Amino acid sequence: MRNIVSAKKIGTTCIATAVGLFGSLVFSGSIALATNDIGFDTQWSLQAINVSEVWTVSTGIGVTVAVIDSGSGPNPDLTQNLVTGRSLIRGRLGDSSIDVDPVGHGTHVAGIIAAQNNNTIGISGIAPSAKILPIRILDSRGDGTESDLAQAIRYAVDQGVQVINLSLGGAIQTGGLQLALEYAAQNEVLVVAAAGNGGPTAATTYPAGNDLTLAVTAIDPTFNAPSFNQRGSYIDISAPGINICSTVRFDTTVDESRRCSGSNEPYAMMSGTSMATAHVSGVAALIFSAQPNLNALQVREIIIATAKDIGIAGRDEIFGAGLIDAYAIFKALGFFPGTVVFPTVSSLGRVGQESVGGTVQIPESERLQWYRCVSPGEATLVIPLDCVAISRAQRNVFVPTRKDTDSFLRFGTLISVGGTPQMRFSATTPKILAIWTTISTLEVETKIPISKLVDTASTGKTSARILSGPCKIEKKILIATRDGKCKLRITAEAKAPYPRLAQTLFLEIVTKTDVTN
Repeated sequence: MRNIVSAKKIGTTCIATAVGLFGSLVFSGSIALATNDIGFDTQWSLQAINVSEVWTVSTGIGVTVAVIDSGSGPNPDLTQNLVTGRSLIRGRLGDSSIDVDPVGHGTHVAGIIAAQNNNTIGISGIAPSAKILPIRILDSRGDGTESDLAQAIRYAVDQGVQVINLSLGGAIQTGGLQLALEYAAQNEVLVVAAAGNGGPTAATTYPAGNDLTLAVTAIDPTFNAPSFNQRGSYIDISAPGINICSTVRFDTTVDESRRCSGSNEPYAMMSGTSMATAHVSGVAALIFSAQPNLNALQVREIIIATAKDIGIAGRDEIFGAGLIDAYAIFKALGFFPGTVVFPTVSSLGRVGQESVGGTVQIPESERLQWYRCVSPGEATLVIPLDCVAISRAQRNVFVPTRKDTDSFLRFGTLISVGGTPQMRFSATTPKILAIWTTISTLEVETKIPISKLVDTASTGKTSARILSGPCKIEKKILIATRDGKCKLRITAEAKAPYPRLAQTLFLEIVTKTDVTN
């Protein structure tokens, strides 16, 4: 058994393929044939992540995945799904890299993602109708530079890809690579990167260690961690990475121990976080194809939120959120619906006062999460674009802080429906206020002390001033002068645990006949 992580320095930085070649393992499960590809029964990984179950919904049509690697092909299972590639070696841009893979690594990765299915040969890719844009940056030894990687990421983004697969990595990261990853994020491109094969004591691998990537580690057929897996809080998700059967160049001589999908055919088993990364990229392509309006952050969120928890309970440094599950993702997106009952939320929308999430009418929740949102909305199966998960807010009770002022909260749950995880999100709370009025409507000529009209989470002394409208303040008493809308600016002096708070509020001033009981 051996682990290969080749890295030759060029200048001051280097990257390397994250490949490990392992001896044969036997998967104890059986696979019901979903295609006529002769090697499909060797693809234990497709069963492990429930891919074939979602092919009735999505096969990746309309999505292009950039594989930045050693090139891709030629292989008859890939030809139809390869678009014209490029090579970027030492900063030199070249054409037609689809058939110049001198290593075989990029071809293997591309096949996992998008090998054709139902063509009576070879294997099936996870997204068999997706397209692959191969960008070669690795030389014949599997080495390359970060500057080439950064340029390749930008090139891929400019070509309109939705997913970038980076089954490679190095020990450090340059500013140029950081800017390239930011460019991908700004253009809604999901970057999936291998967590590395350096073993449990190895340092963080980049670009997987960057928060702008989805970092993938490997599992074996028993859902355990292979010996080459790295550890760290940067790891986001797990996917199959041992004895993965996929495409190699048609002229490759395959060792007997690694041969799969027929004698003397251009298919081989490889192992490593590189292979695991390709599984995640393939599933991402399925999601983008089925839900083209989702952005990269939403796709990332649903992949992580629906992962099957393995190892110790909860997210950990070995498996991240757990094993990616294609069926669970599409169930959560509502493609396999049953009767949908959403979690509820009880909240007055006030800083310092509890907001309570309710799960009484839904199955037992496996995970709870509060989200901070820009705008209000109804209950949903998909986390809205303007919502962000709140750190350390994984219980049914959440106390809004000053950070939540002027936002709306959602309560999210991950439940099991028929053994399949599903995401559900409550309708939003009222807008969160740090200061509020105890009443919202006053009759004309009403006089009320500011101290009785206004309340706040802080015990600091409050003051008010009129910004506009039919009202005035005399000796700390608000007087409603005529009907209309009164706009107030309320301030509470700093008092532990709160800093100085301020809020703009509105009161409706009505005549007596406008008031209903």
